Amino acid sequence: MSVDAIIGGQWGDEGKGKIVDLLSKNVQIVARYQGGANAGHTVYRNDQKVVLHQIPTGALRENCICILGNGMVIDPIGMLDEINILKQLDVAVEGRILIDYYAHIVTPIHKCIDRTNEKRTNNKIGTTCKGIGPTYTDKYNRIGIRAVDLLSYETLKEKIESRLDFAIQEHQIAMDELTDLKQEIIEFYAACKNISIYIQDTFKHLHDNEEMNILIEGAQGTMLDIDHGTYPYVTSSNCSSGGISVGLGLPGSRLNNIIGIFKAYTTRVGGGPFPTELFDKDGEILGKIGKEFGATTGRPRRCGWFDLVAARYSVAINGLTHIALTKLDILDSFDTIKVCTSYDLHGKKITNLTEALNNLEDIKPIYKELKGWKSEIREYSKFDQLPLSTKNYIEYLESELKVPISIISIGPKRHQIINRN
Repeated sequence: MSVDAIIGGQWGDEGKGKIVDLLSKNVQIVARYQGGANAGHTVYRNDQKVVLHQIPTGALRENCICILGNGMVIDPIGMLDEINILKQLDVAVEGRILIDYYAHIVTPIHKCIDRTNEKRTNNKIGTTCKGIGPTYTDKYNRIGIRAVDLLSYETLKEKIESRLDFAIQEHQIAMDELTDLKQEIIEFYAACKNISIYIQDTFKHLHDNEEMNILIEGAQGTMLDIDHGTYPYVTSSNCSSGGISVGLGLPGSRLNNIIGIFKAYTTRVGGGPFPTELFDKDGEILGKIGKEFGATTGRPRRCGWFDLVAARYSVAINGLTHIALTKLDILDSFDTIKVCTSYDLHGKKITNLTEALNNLEDIKPIYKELKGWKSEIREYSKFDQLPLSTKNYIEYLESELKVPISIISIGPKRHQIINRN
């Protein structure tokens, strides 16, 4: 049995969905360990764009079992929508999508709290308002609702009513939203009933199937990790590889390969520091050609050059064994491509991110310029076919990160992949 993990190496939106889809053809289980509907993985199936937010991308491979682990926070209404999308695509779901008993549940109350908090803070953090943070807060306050609670309507109803009373008492929600919220809760109960057939003990699938290959799927990216990211502009869970043990119950010693996904440039959605962010024509071109809009929110992504300082940190934090480089084709039209090699912090040269993690707003990126290739690369199938400047760019990143770049995505379609293994 082989257990491999796919981790976002930057601020999320690196194209993990396509890589999971590629690698899931050789596995029997794809499992996700954190986050919820605040993520969006986009893949193409028969030239049709498919966006999944909670269900692992492996669902598009007919022989894969998809596990939503205990470290996730599940939105039943969103889950039902995704299940219906898969059914419309004639993708079988019964017996293939498994929600762990102990995953926590996002309710309409949590979403309402999220919206209220965003208004009060004037959107400082830039969350997706999907109820993720409030759900994780309830988890750690030991008042959370778990998937196993959905198996009893009376238990669920009692917990929802108790949570709503508490939210009103603590002024966590705006009272003018109460009528709409109660209607959402009715819809929520119906969704819970419909997804309850997918809730079960997933432990046995991860530990008792020694002949099955497992692919572990992360959401967001390392720089958004609650402990290791650009706090407080982070998500509410551990999206680095350290989250796998708690989010699935699989110890790190079981992992064979940890594959980090990096864009050939860098993007970020929402607030927070972004050292290589571009405010010029180059940034505009990256956003336009790369179609950089969030799969979950539709918000435009901030764009910048590749950041080696942040990438080295991500390699170390996650223990990466391989790298998949995505959206390389977006750089096709540039005469010159820049890579941030270090930071200038008040005149001091910084190469270790932890030295500047709390002062990223004050740093100035130091760049190395590389020659662009000025040609389309989407239809190549082998590394040796790529233009010399393209190969030089890949090999430069590889040498600096000291991890092999084994997968290169050169377009959005399934076949637009170069595998160097």
